[in-house]
Amino acid sequence: MPSGEPETRLKVCGSTDLTGVRAVVTGAAGGIGAALVAALAERGARVHGLDIVDVVTTEGEDRVTGVRCDVTDPAAVAGALANATSPEGAIDIVIAAAGCFPNRPLEQWSLEQFEALWRLNVGGVFNVVREALPYLRRSSAGRVVLVSSSAAHQAVPGFAPYAATKAALIGFARSAAAELAPDGVTVNVVTPGLTATAAALGGDVAPFFAPVVAGQLIRRRLEPDDLVGGVLFLCSPSSAMVTGQVLNIDGGSVTY
Repeated sequence: MPSGEPETRLKVCGSTDLTGVRAVVTGAAGGIGAALVAALAERGARVHGLDIVDVVTTEGEDRVTGVRCDVTDPAAVAGALANATSPEGAIDIVIAAAGCFPNRPLEQWSLEQFEALWRLNVGGVFNVVREALPYLRRSSAGRVVLVSSSAAHQAVPGFAPYAATKAALIGFARSAAAELAPDGVTVNVVTPGLTATAAALGGDVAPFFAPVVAGQLIRRRLEPDDLVGGVLFLCSPSSAMVTGQVLNIDGGSVTY
């Protein structure tokens, strides 16, 4: 493992001071991704926020670099990550939050639509993690967190293709965790429940909020900021012995 400055990044990553930490967050323009970008930047991390649209920040703007990047394009991802490294050529944290969540009956899906969803929700994660590997290995505490969905644990009509992509991330993370453990890189997954992002509140899943909340143990709507604590834990030295795991954050819709 490298010594010197990377060790300093390791020490501060678990505290409220993330000065010196380099992070990459995909899906950074809104919703869960934007909440995580803000949380990291507020704690002093240098954050590269990747999205297919412009990333606009109001907190810690001097520590956030917005990058227009289509995560389904390997060359675009490679270029974005090459510009996101520390002076030592390291990236300490990669959070993959980009994705979409269409809801419609199975018979209304074409193969082409399913393949496009797979390219984004699964292929995009593969591209980002694969291209980030050399940089994560140069960190003394590489952390990868994939944002899946509690749909991977539940049987919800209309979400079969989406649930398939999110379940795939769990299998990917477990095998990647085994492969990267010798390099000191952990790989974990969070599975949020239905979250009150602008896209969800304004989309075809909006009618699901009332029944979802009624089925939770904690009966209030899940907000993007509710994901922050769990994700930051998985990015910290406190989780050094946690890898290949799934953290469900859904107000108790699913318990296991």
